[in-house]
Amino acid sequence: MNFVQLLLTSVCLNVTGNFLLKKGVLTIGGISGEKVKLIPELTKAASSPFIIIGLALYGLSFLIWLRVLTISDLSRAYPIFATIVFLLTTVISILFFKENVSLLRFIGIVIILVGIFIVARN
Repeated sequence: MNFVQLLLTSVCLNVTGNFLLKKGVLTIGGISGEKVKLIPELTKAASSPFIIIGLALYGLSFLIWLRVLTISDLSRAYPIFATIVFLLTTVISILFFKENVSLLRFIGIVIILVGIFIVARN
């Protein structure tokens, strides 16, 4: 696989993993962060299929990302990776979790996309 294929594969696995992690944490009722509830909540999270699969996909994304770093400059690959992940995660958050995206955030995304276009051309 070439740079673009590897990068996009890593991005897709990362975004899907994050989607499943969010779905899983919503399904189990969240993680409160309270010390008293931490062990039961983490036990519940560890048994959630959404969280287990999400972590696996996130890990696979990481392994592919290591290959991307082997064949490309970090200063080129990471901005592209981060921007595409940010964009796709935002779209999925809107579509599946009904999250609100303000006009200011939308403008920020457009600015980032212009920046990534400039970075990717070099």
